[in-house]
Amino acid sequence: MKKYVKTVIIMLVVVGILVGFYLFLSRRNEQETSTEATADRQVRDMTATQKLIAEAAYKPYPVTPVQVLKYYNEIQVCFYNEEYSEEELKQLGSISRRLMDDELVAQQTEEQFYAQLKLDVANLKAQGDHGTTIYDIEVTPSMDVEYFDHEGDECARLYNSYTMKQMIEGKLYYPVIRYVYVMRRDKEGHWKILGFKKDEEGSSGTEKPLAGS
Repeated sequence: MKKYVKTVIIMLVVVGILVGFYLFLSRRNEQETSTEATADRQVRDMTATQKLIAEAAYKPYPVTPVQVLKYYNEIQVCFYNEEYSEEELKQLGSISRRLMDDELVAQQTEEQFYAQLKLDVANLKAQGDHGTTIYDIEVTPSMDVEYFDHEGDECARLYNSYTMKQMIEGKLYYPVIRYVYVMRRDKEGHWKILGFKKDEEGSSGTEKPLAGS
């Protein structure tokens, strides 16, 4: 009889431990699920600008000239198509300047860059009945990038077409502005934007969709 009672007690203890462990795991899974759901919700609620800024901290530097220009364009779209705070504007500008060659960066102080940036954005948003936005972007395919040497530096030339969207007197217009970019590979092997200018022959509008230039 005593052996039976002892066995029952041991079984109850084991069951209690198992139930306790199950409840512990259940609560932990609920907490983890709740935390993941909160994080997912926070990500979903972020604007395109906030996501770009958040990802910039761990995003590897683009490998090719085309990838550099596409990343630069993502920033341009945020400048012109998104709403953001003053601090977010500065963060976007900082990311943009990282893609520029030191020679290009040196042409403006940081204060001058942000002053010009805000002016460019304000001017474009003031065009048309409800402002002008970037509607579509087309970058030179990788196979068509022109590589050349200049004074011992490896350089690349490629084109970028911005299709803008604006309404004037109730009518929609989609002018195209084409730019030619020149990039130079730096000592670390990174392609940086050395300069750019409007390609008049490939453009059908006069807007300037390049912030801070």
